[in-house]
Amino acid sequence: MKKILLIIFVCFCSLTFCQEKLIEQRDASQNNIEIITDGLDSIIVENSEDNMIEVSLFDENPNTHSILFNEEDGVLRIQFQLNFKTLQNDVFRKYITKRLQKASVVIKVPKNKNIILYGKVISVTSKNYKGDLSIFIDRGNVQLNKIKGNTSVSLFLGNVFSKLKSDSSFDVTTTKGEIVVNKQSYKSRYSQKSDNKSSLNFRVKSINANVNLITE
Repeated sequence: MKKILLIIFVCFCSLTFCQEKLIEQRDASQNNIEIITDGLDSIIVENSEDNMIEVSLFDENPNTHSILFNEEDGVLRIQFQLNFKTLQNDVFRKYITKRLQKASVVIKVPKNKNIILYGKVISVTSKNYKGDLSIFIDRGNVQLNKIKGNTSVSLFLGNVFSKLKSDSSFDVTTTKGEIVVNKQSYKSRYSQKSDNKSSLNFRVKSINANVNLITE
């Protein structure tokens, strides 16, 4: 048993230390932030304690990704570029690209920014971000924790989890998925309007995603 635990520990340490960590910082004078997540497996959005955006990229294969910043029309766009040329053979290109794209990101953003996040297949986590957040992905799990700003999620397939204040406004639609609010199931659509002008708006639009909400 001790040998097995030792092997597991060694493997875990090997995987941990073989990851490359790349950190980039940028002043966040813009109110609108776009994040393009192509090439990532997961992303975590956190609150920054100052007016700086900090992007930490964890790359299983050293030097295969770069962090790119681009400002245009008052929007700060953050992207992640693969640093290798894809091959002409379709089958091998898909294989090698999948092997080299093992990367995740933790991004810290100043409060009260408008974040728009785009992706294909990705896991998205918001650690109680205190600002407006819009998420557009094809597939994946979206863990929002506590909603601290107006939030919109659009995806085809996956799962959405969130906690909201009971006086929030909801509009949740999923054609073939399941909606669970406080452990009670609903089909296709669940909506609620609040008379409180300061209440937050929460919206989910999907075809196959399951949505699990808790109000408090």
